[in-house]
Amino acid sequence: MLEGASDGSSMTYKDEDRVLIKLSFEEFVKQDYGNSLNSLNKLEASIGSSPKISHNKAVVEYYLNDLQKHDQFRKSLQQLTGSTDFPAGFEIKDVKMCAAYYNQALLLHHFRQPQQALKIMTAVLNVLNHANHLDENFIQRAYLLTLTMLLDTNQPRKAKALLEQLENRLGITREAIINDDDEVVAAVAATEEISLTPKDKDKNLDDFREMLKLCTIRVNLANGKSTLLPSEDTSEFSIAKGHQYYLGNDFQMAARELSKKFTNEPFTLAVNGEDQNTIIANNMGLIHFAVRHYAMAVRFFQHALNFDKNANEEVTQKFSKGLPLHAVGGSKQTQILYNLGVALLHLQRPKEAFECLIVPLNYHHNNPRLWLRIAEACIMLYRQDIKQNENKNLVSSVVGSGAHRKYILQPTAPKHVSDSSLFAIPSPNLEFAVLCLRNAYTLVEHFLAQRKMEEDKQPDADLNVEWDKMREGIATHPSKPLKDGAFQQLRCSILAAFSYVLVTLGDYTLSLKYGKELLKIPNLPDTLKMLGHLYCAESLIMLNKVPEAISYLDPKFLSELRGEDFETRASPDWNVNSLEAAQSIITYNLAVSLVMKGDAPEVAKSVLLSCTHPIVMNHVKMLKLYMELQAGNVENCRKMIRVDTPQFI
Repeated sequence: MLEGASDGSSMTYKDEDRVLIKLSFEEFVKQDYGNSLNSLNKLEASIGSSPKISHNKAVVEYYLNDLQKHDQFRKSLQQLTGSTDFPAGFEIKDVKMCAAYYNQALLLHHFRQPQQALKIMTAVLNVLNHANHLDENFIQRAYLLTLTMLLDTNQPRKAKALLEQLENRLGITREAIINDDDEVVAAVAATEEISLTPKDKDKNLDDFREMLKLCTIRVNLANGKSTLLPSEDTSEFSIAKGHQYYLGNDFQMAARELSKKFTNEPFTLAVNGEDQNTIIANNMGLIHFAVRHYAMAVRFFQHALNFDKNANEEVTQKFSKGLPLHAVGGSKQTQILYNLGVALLHLQRPKEAFECLIVPLNYHHNNPRLWLRIAEACIMLYRQDIKQNENKNLVSSVVGSGAHRKYILQPTAPKHVSDSSLFAIPSPNLEFAVLCLRNAYTLVEHFLAQRKMEEDKQPDADLNVEWDKMREGIATHPSKPLKDGAFQQLRCSILAAFSYVLVTLGDYTLSLKYGKELLKIPNLPDTLKMLGHLYCAESLIMLNKVPEAISYLDPKFLSELRGEDFETRASPDWNVNSLEAAQSIITYNLAVSLVMKGDAPEVAKSVLLSCTHPIVMNHVKMLKLYMELQAGNVENCRKMIRVDTPQFI
C-alpha cells in the first residue's frame, strides 16, 4: 500500500512539492508506475530523503516489477522499520512507519507466516486507534487485513471482537454491511481520499464494501451465527451459503449450493489468488466426510488436489519470471492433504494417510492433533500387519503375550475444515509413532501450563477484554481451535495411544506411567478407562509385578462400566461394541494374571466361566488348554483339540 499525504506529519511543503506529492499518488492510482517513481525522485531531490518517500519509492518499484521482486521489497521494508523479528508484545514507536509495517505484514501473510504477520498488525492497530489525522482509508484496510488473517488462522472470537471495533468506528451495524444499506455507503464514502477521481473513488468504495461484506459473513459463520445472506448467485456467496447449511447439518442443501451455475466468472489463482474449483471440490469432500461417505470424500479431496496442482502450474507458466504476491500463498495443498489424510484413516488406508499427513507437518508442527493423527496411521498399519500374520499361523498367541493389545481404541477423527515435503518421508512404524506421540504429549502439557497461567492472570475471559487478548482455545491450525472438552478428549487419546505403543515396544515403565496418568483424568470415557486398566495391568505383568497388575483387573471395576460408550465407538477396527465384550476382555486378562501368579487352576477356571463373548472365545480355549498342560492332563488336551480342530489329530 502506498502512503498518501496525510500521515500526521507536521512537516510543511512548498507548493511545487505538494504538486509532486499529489501527482505521484494520482499516477500510482492510474498504474503509471514509471512516472510515479520519477515524481517521487524529483520530490526527494527537492526536500531530501525521508522514511515516507523511501517507503513510497519501494512500493512503486515493487509494482513496477509486477509485484514479483519480493526479496528486494522485503529488504527495503526491513531497512525502513529496522525490524526482522517480532516478539510477543511488539510495539511500533513511530506512527509514520505504520504503512511500512502494514506492507511487511502483508508479505509475511502471503508467505505463510501468519503468526508473525498478526503480531505486526496488532501493533499497527494499537497505534492507529490512538493516533489523529491519519488516512482513514488506510486504517480500514488495516482492519480488513487483520480480520482476514484471524479468519485464515481460525481465531473467530478475536475476529468478531475486531469487527465490532470496526463497526463502531464506522458507526454502522453488521446487518447493514451484509445488506448493502445506504448508511454503509455513506460511512465508507466519507473516508475516501480527496485526491482520487470520482471514478477511482467509486471503485475503491465498491471494493472495500465487497471485502467488508465477505469478511463480515465469514466472521458470522466462523462464530456459528446464522445470517440472512444476499440472494446473489455468485460463487463467493454460494460458497458462504453452502458453509451455513453445512454448519446447520443440512448437507444436501450445502451440496446443492456448491453445484449451482454461478453468475460470475470463476475466480482463479492467477487473477484472484485462489482457485474456485479447488475450494468447491474440497468443500464437497467435507460434506461427504460429514455424512460418513468417506470413499466419496477421498475422491473429492483428490479432485481438489488435482485442481490445485493445475492452477499452480497455470500460474507458473503465466508468470515465468516469478509469482506475483497474490499468487505466492495461493496453494491449498496442505489443507487438502490434511483433510484427505483423515478421510483415508477412516477408510483403513493408513499408509496413504501417513503420506498425506506428513506434508502439513512442515507448516503445522505445533499441532498436537496432527501428530496424533500421524501416530494413529502408524498404529493402524502395524495392526493390519499383525492381523495378516495371525491369519497365516496356527498358533496366534500364547498366554501372557498381551493378546488384549489388539483392542486399541482408534480415537474419533475431527470434523473440520477449510510443496512437497522438505525432508525424506520416514517409515510409518511404531518407533516413529513414539516420536509423534511424544511431541503431541509435550505440546499438550505446554498448552495446559499456558492456559493455567492465562486463567491466573485473567479469571474472567469474557469481561472487558481487548480483541487481541481474547482466548480462542488451543490452536490446532489448519483445523479449528480446541475448546476445553475437545482438548481433554485429545489429551486422553494421546495418553491411551502412547501407553499402547510403549507397551507393544517393551518400554513397560513409561507405558505404566502414561496409563496411570490416563486413569487420573476425571470423567474418562469407559472405552479409554478399560484400555487404561489393560495397559497398566500388562505393563505391571511384564515388570514381574503380577499382584499389582491384578488390582487393575479387579471385577469391581467392571461394575463401573456402562454399555453406551462401547456401542457408539464401534468401527471396523474397534469391535468391542458392547459392555459384555468389554467385561469378557477384562475377565480373560484377569484369568491370565491369576495363572501367572500361580493361583489354583480352579480359581482361574471359575473366572473364565463368565467369559462368554465370542470376542475372547479363541483366547479362552488356548488358556484352558495351557492350564490342562500345566496340570499334566494330556488326555484332556487331546479331547479339547479333537472337539475344536479334529483335522490336527
